[in-house]
Amino acid sequence: MHVKDYGMYVAYPPTVDLRDQGLGRHLAMFLNGAHELSNVRFTIVCPSWTKESLQELFESENVSSRVYKLECPDGKPYILKLYELLRKYSKYRKRKGWFSQFSSKMVAQAGFAWRSLTSRAVAVHDVWTLFVFLAFVLPSLLVVLPLAAVVSPILVFSALTRWVIILKPFLTVRFQSMRWVRLLQKSASLLEKPESKNWVLGLFDEMHEREISRMQKIVERTNVVAWYCPTAFWPSFHSIEAPRLMCVPDVVLSDFPVGFAGVGGERFARTFEIIEDSIRLCSHFVTYSESVKWKTLVEKYGVEQNKVAVIPHAPSVLHRLVEISGFPDNELASKYFCQSQLQNAFQRGANPTYTSLLQVANLKFIFYASQFRPNKNILTLLRAYEHLLRRRYVGHKLILTGDPSLIPEIGNFVKDKRLQNDVIFLPRLTATELAACYKLADLAVNPTLSEGGCPFTFTEALSVGTPVVMSRIDVAEEVLTESVLQEVTFFDPYSWKNCAERIEWALNNKDYLLGIQKRAFDVLVERSWSDVVREHMQVLDDISTRRESTENG
Repeated sequence: MHVKDYGMYVAYPPTVDLRDQGLGRHLAMFLNGAHELSNVRFTIVCPSWTKESLQELFESENVSSRVYKLECPDGKPYILKLYELLRKYSKYRKRKGWFSQFSSKMVAQAGFAWRSLTSRAVAVHDVWTLFVFLAFVLPSLLVVLPLAAVVSPILVFSALTRWVIILKPFLTVRFQSMRWVRLLQKSASLLEKPESKNWVLGLFDEMHEREISRMQKIVERTNVVAWYCPTAFWPSFHSIEAPRLMCVPDVVLSDFPVGFAGVGGERFARTFEIIEDSIRLCSHFVTYSESVKWKTLVEKYGVEQNKVAVIPHAPSVLHRLVEISGFPDNELASKYFCQSQLQNAFQRGANPTYTSLLQVANLKFIFYASQFRPNKNILTLLRAYEHLLRRRYVGHKLILTGDPSLIPEIGNFVKDKRLQNDVIFLPRLTATELAACYKLADLAVNPTLSEGGCPFTFTEALSVGTPVVMSRIDVAEEVLTESVLQEVTFFDPYSWKNCAERIEWALNNKDYLLGIQKRAFDVLVERSWSDVVREHMQVLDDISTRRESTENG
């Protein structure tokens, strides 16, 4: 059978790890759907710095290598390798202090070598002894001393920057204004969070542009039917001469400009311009929902309606990751397995000193899996949770999978309300740990204000037997249409009180809620990711045929 080769264009800038992105999991599910079809393969062109994380993501999600081929420019830029070493050093310096230990050992070894040299030197009293001394002692000294000479200044510099961070609140203004102190402060700041510096981001932009040029050369020598871009972040996609289809999941930056501007600053405005440029340059679109097609692309951006195809997601299911078989009680074995996965996640949480001591066997918690962005509405959920905890005496923890440092208001709220031991942050979960959290949770919740399609929360939670409450948004109402289902599932995302009421009701009526939602889930899982891939292939073939007709006409 003839295999059609389609192109997929991925061009995230440096430091973006697709294992932490919703798009990464979407790509993995999409390619797994392609595995069920025998006549399709995708050539994925990506930057050199994305290849490793994509390979690891696909391996963890069991994506067959038969359905894709990764193409990228050879070799990472050396400046990026240096940056990655800096970040790695910064992380280890905080967690283990390995570099300081290594440096100290090197200095100690140098001191030992020097003492050994002097003690042996005074014992030299004839020619033969002198020969042995020069042949065996000096070579080792010539290795240790230069290395120690290099490491010692780094050790001193590292120690000074660390003390500048610690003592900064106590330093006088005059002392802080001294040139060498300012240099150390800048260096310390760079070690703490180098990606926040404008000059670093400027280097990344330049690096990204050059990498895109190298990617374009790869694109030009491929032989694919048509190209697909899974997001609207990259106007460079439209430099490709072949037929192109761009996915616009949503344009949340235009819906929440103040929130994203507060997080991204000037770069938010630039990102918004990039997305609008991509939409303006594109001729053919695909999106996940009718709401995004009509309200965003057609009404807001003036795209012709016949240029936009709507292809809904298939369900995201997690049960296979935590299914256990071969035991007298498979369900109990699965529960124990999930508890071990959660305990592992607690070791790496944002507050491991506390979470590593928690006993997961009897832990009751509510779960929301999402990165932290302004449209995710985390503060509304936190206000609802604080009310439930302090006023309604609901004794559940709240587990979130985002990084609170990305939106300071979240961490500040938790601190101000003294919720540090009640709200648990577990960023960077593995797929198995994510499934375990869903399965062990008493309730999954999603307070989002905007999404491109019906949030995966619904099917992910139901696939492991956990009920869900969600915000009432257009894209969710498109999929969950039954009136009773909507009544028991949805809450007003702009009202923390309504959110709290729905959570409390759901905790008290879990079996009833689960029964209603399970019926809807059973209908949704009839759609597969193979269906999604097949529908994308149809659109890609259609635009290819139209182009051929235009060129031949």
